[in-house]
This record gives sequence, structure tokens and C-alpha cells, in this order.
Amino acid sequence: MINTPVFCITCDVDWASDYCIEETVNLLSSYGVKPTLFATHDSDAMRKFKLMDKIEVGIHPNFLPGSTHGSDYCSIIDKMLQMYPNAKTFRSHCFFDNVNITIEMLKRGIHYDSNLCLYLQPNIVPLNLDLGITRFPVFWEDDSHWINADADWNLESYLKDFFAPGLKILNFHPFNVAVNTPDQKYYFKVKKHIQTLSAEIINDVRYEGNGVRTFLIELLELLTKQHERFYTLDEIYQMFPVKDFLVQSDETKGRITEHNDYEYEQYWGMTDREKQEFLRASFEKRDAKDKYATSRDFNARELEINSIKKNISRKGTIFDMGCGNGYTLISLAKVFENWEMVGVDFSKNLIEGAMFLLNETKKELKSIPEFVFGDAIEYVKKIKSNSVGYVITERFIQNMPSVKVQKEVILEVHRILQAGGKFLMCEGSADGFKGLNELRESVGLYRIPETSSDNISAIRIPDKEFESYIENEVGLRLIAKNGFSSFFIISRVLHPLLVAPQRPRFDAKINELARLIQENLPPEAGYGGNVLWVFEKR
Repeated sequence: MINTPVFCITCDVDWASDYCIEETVNLLSSYGVKPTLFATHDSDAMRKFKLMDKIEVGIHPNFLPGSTHGSDYCSIIDKMLQMYPNAKTFRSHCFFDNVNITIEMLKRGIHYDSNLCLYLQPNIVPLNLDLGITRFPVFWEDDSHWINADADWNLESYLKDFFAPGLKILNFHPFNVAVNTPDQKYYFKVKKHIQTLSAEIINDVRYEGNGVRTFLIELLELLTKQHERFYTLDEIYQMFPVKDFLVQSDETKGRITEHNDYEYEQYWGMTDREKQEFLRASFEKRDAKDKYATSRDFNARELEINSIKKNISRKGTIFDMGCGNGYTLISLAKVFENWEMVGVDFSKNLIEGAMFLLNETKKELKSIPEFVFGDAIEYVKKIKSNSVGYVITERFIQNMPSVKVQKEVILEVHRILQAGGKFLMCEGSADGFKGLNELRESVGLYRIPETSSDNISAIRIPDKEFESYIENEVGLRLIAKNGFSSFFIISRVLHPLLVAPQRPRFDAKINELARLIQENLPPEAGYGGNVLWVFEKR
């Protein structure tokens, strides 16, 4: 989906005289517009403007019976491309179209067209033709307008349409611009001048009232005043790859494990050991070779990892509890040279994924992490006290079967940390989760459920309660609390509002931009569940 209007002006030349072409291009150039002209004939004016880089050129073949361009599709296309061999696009005269034309265009290197008119249709996006050509439909055309709008040239009546989201590819015929054609009756009256219109007779032919030319000028004035940009058709082709608008596979596939309603209901009645086994079996189903196998929101994951990096300084052993497929440690190993790094996870599948990613990235690494298949809760009990520089958890604590086990794990973390060692606890904040939901609800979005079939086990951290427990009872000092409020406000509130009723996607461009913005802002908590608490052992 395109969330704003994207303007592009094109012109079907339709055998207009060089005077008409010069009039139109000069008018558009005065407003900073570089149009795409679809050529019907050899034109000195077009060649001049092309050399001056004032226009893009496409071809405008006539496939209708009696065409002067040729007698069959191939000869017509070849003739047009001989005249304009560098043309990248086409639009057929009268939008004539069939699959044979598409095939022949593709053979000759044409990969996009504008061969369809969807008059005033909102939310126009690039279309993917079955053979591989991308189609950019026309939003508005001058002769379509005088037919559909009964020659109503009051721009104000159509502003809502022009400023609605979507592609706004406009098509003006140079002859209509030159003579200011008001309606079909007047067009037929002056049509005989198309190929010969000149400066000498323009005043005898140009319509004095409201028409195509006055409408164009009024539109250019308004859009320029509002600082709207005009794109060329080729720029739009580069900006909006058609794959972005196709129905795509689920971007979370292999990164979540769906559970049925029965499993969801049964989970909270299980013993601690049964819950852990249930989770282990769930992770065995993940695509462990995908570096984001444990994090469907990969932008949030990268923000977490960058925040972890910034809180590592003094050299020491890094221990990652519940390391998943090792992506965090591997990311750190690209930065920190000759460090000891150990990751433990209870999923054999994820540890195998970690070894795969390790081998894939070895040439990039400055340290070589060790990955261990085992129960991290039991493993940590065997680690020597006061021996570890850093302990990392990412959603490991929140996936413990109970608050009691959560606190027991944190006590073990304190035990193994060296004096001055850091506990980098990247977990789900109950306060941030609540704050985000309250914001969503206030703008009309539904509340994200505490748990769901694809997030069955989350016991989020009640911020003040756990901070007090860890500082006063465990003995670790809170030195930083990094959140990603700006990212979550954009990705979980603005993004859903913009694409509603469609499902927001984790791989949407706006989330990438939200991450970029967050990376350049203070890491404030308050909105969004992902928080990195940094505790230091006294």
C-alpha cells in the first residue's frame, strides 16, 4: 500500500506538432516537472528535450486497424523502437492491450508500462502482469475527464481525489494543453490542427475559458505551493518494486510456533517441568537456519543487540542463557576480538542452527562463540562463582514457567558474575506493554493480548517490583534501563493506523525507518515491551 499521493505527469503525444510539444514541456519545466512523453512519431522537439534531460521518452504505438505504424504487433513495436531505441516504457494508443503485445515488449527489454486508465480510482499501486511486466495505471487523463466529469474544470471539486493515497499518474495530451480543450465537441472542432498547430495560429484556436490548460496550471500552482514532488515514471519504477505490492508469504513463517486453542488452555495448568518441555518442543519446529528464528520482529531484535553492544566495555566472559540459534553472540563476535563467549540452549534444533550460522559467518568473526546444547537453568548452577563478566538474557526470563523460577535464575546470575560484572536483561516489560496498549486503545486500535497462541508463555517483568527485588534482595545495582519507545510508537501504533484494515507486516519499510529513527534517539522506556535492563554486581 502507498500511504501518500505520488505524482507523475505523462503526455501521450498523439501526433501533435512540435509547437504543441514545446508549449507543454516548457510549461511543465517552469514548475520543475520532468514528464514522460509517449511518442507517436519522429519529433525534433522531443529529441531536443531528451538531450536537455527535460523529458523521459516512452513509445506510444498504435495497434488499431489502419495504423500508420505497421500492420502487425512486431513491425509496429520495432518501428517505434527504431525511432526511440532507448525507450524504457510504453503506452498503447487508446490503451489497446493483449498478451501478445506484452510478450513482444518483454522480448525487446520493456519491463514496465502505463497501459491502463483507472480514472480517479484511489489507492492505485503497481500491478504485476502475469508475464512479468509492471503496470502503472493512469489515475487521471484529460479526455477521460471531460467525458466522465462532464467538462467540469473546477479543480476544488477533485482535490480529495488527487490527495488521496496512491499513484497519481496524470496524462495530458500536448495538443489539448496547447489549445486548452474544454470538451469533446471543441476537440472535434479543432482536431484538424493537431499536426500543424503553430505560434502563428494559436490565438485563433486556443479556448478562452476553462479547459485542460487552465486546469493543469491551477494544479501545478497548488501542488508546487504545497511542496509536492513530481516523479518521472522511471523513478516510480525504481521506487516501488512490484514485489512489495504482491500478496506475500507470511514474513513470520519459521519465526513463531502456532499452537491450537487446546494447547493454549492447557499450558497454564502444566507443571514447571511440563511447561519447559512444551516450550522446548515448540522451538524444535523453528527454522533454525534463519538468523531471526526466535524473533519475528527483526528490527526490534537488532535494536536490542545494538543496545547490548553499547553496554559491553571491560573485557570478560560473555554467557548467553537461552541463546537460541546464537545470533546475538555471533553479532557480538563480529565486534569484540578474542573474547570468551558461551551460549546455552535446551533446543537441539536451535543449537544446530547456531552452528550453521557460526560456520556461515566465520570469516567475519573476531571471536568464536561456543554453543552448548543443554538446560541453561541447570548449566548455570555448574558455573564457578564470580567468574563471568557478562550474562545476557533475551526473553529467557519471561519464558520461565513461573515468577519463582524467574527469581531463582536471577539469583544464579548474581552468583556467577564477577564484581563489576553486568547482567544484560533484555526482557518483556509489563509497564511498557501496558503503556503501548493504552496508547493503541486511545487511538482506536485493539489491545495486544498478554498471551496468545503464538506467544503462549510470556510472564512479563513488573518493572518496579523486579527492579526493587534485584537491587535490594539480589544485590545487583541498576545502572541503565534502555527502551525503544519511539520505535514501538511508530511500528505498533502509526503503522497499523496507516495500513488498516490490512495486517501490518514486520518487514514493512516503515518499521525499518522506525528502527533508524530510534537508533538516533535516546533509548527511553515506557512504550513497548522490549526493554534492556543493565544491572552491575557491586
